[in-house]
Amino acid sequence: MALGSLSSCTLESSGNGDLDGYWHLESIDTLATGKTGDYSNRRFFWGIEHRLISVSDIDREGRLGYYFRFEQTGDSLFLGKAYKNNWHQDNGEDGGDIPVDDVEPLRYYGVNELEEHFAKEALSGSRMILRSKTLRLKFKKF
Repeated sequence: MALGSLSSCTLESSGNGDLDGYWHLESIDTLATGKTGDYSNRRFFWGIEHRLISVSDIDREGRLGYYFRFEQTGDSLFLGKAYKNNWHQDNGEDGGDIPVDDVEPLRYYGVNELEEHFAKEALSGSRMILRSKTLRLKFKKF
């Protein structure tokens, strides 16, 4: 009977492989100038699970931040529309997730377009490097 009950359960898998996880943004390189911004002592995180990326600066805004739906291929990551994370839908006028239509607050996290494309330069169980047209973001899995 135990075997029968186990065989009827299905576990949902995202298929994201090493991409899923909680990633600490360590640095941002500006490709045009070669300059690097050191984020290793700051608490910038990208949380990636299933088809959702949550970005936040814990020191600046706690657990709030932004999130994106995304698609990926073997060598690319495509971020779709961004939303400001306002948590619950039932908090009155300011509650719920608000679509972002200005890229400016997203630049803080290394995202320079409302629909951003990143090449995966490296991805393993512990490190990730993403490159857009203008930036290279280096992460360490937390």
